[in-house]
Amino acid sequence: MIRKATTADVSRVWQIRTQAILRSCSSHYSHEIVASWSSAPMPNGFADLLVHHGALVFEVQNELLAFGFVDIQQSRLEALFVTPDCAGRGYGKLIARELLLVAKRAGVKQLTLSSSLNAVKFYQRLGFVAKEEILWVHPLGFEITSVVMEKQLY
Repeated sequence: MIRKATTADVSRVWQIRTQAILRSCSSHYSHEIVASWSSAPMPNGFADLLVHHGALVFEVQNELLAFGFVDIQQSRLEALFVTPDCAGRGYGKLIARELLLVAKRAGVKQLTLSSSLNAVKFYQRLGFVAKEEILWVHPLGFEITSVVMEKQLY
């Protein structure tokens, strides 16, 4: 079931994000980058950010397995993570499609995102086009190579 995230979901959402980075990103990033990225503390205000942006969670039998959210004002897909044990089951695709509908209903004509290297093919299968590879500077100061992608919604 897909539903809107609540503040009660925040710690599980952050746990899913951390597990996904640890297990899924190690195929494309160094151990040092993965360790730094996955161990970053949850930012202050993260709960408010999730609720403000209408983050969606996917749950089965009251267990959260995936989440994602879009920033409508910036026309950006900001986050999409699936717990590693459930990767490849279509949960990420379900959330992504729902987020695309949310953006489209809000009048977003083009949605952008910054993909981790390991997720580029996933987003391409959803119709996103890779535009350029960039170095993103994490708030803690380390750099993560990512790919800027976009999708026309209209």
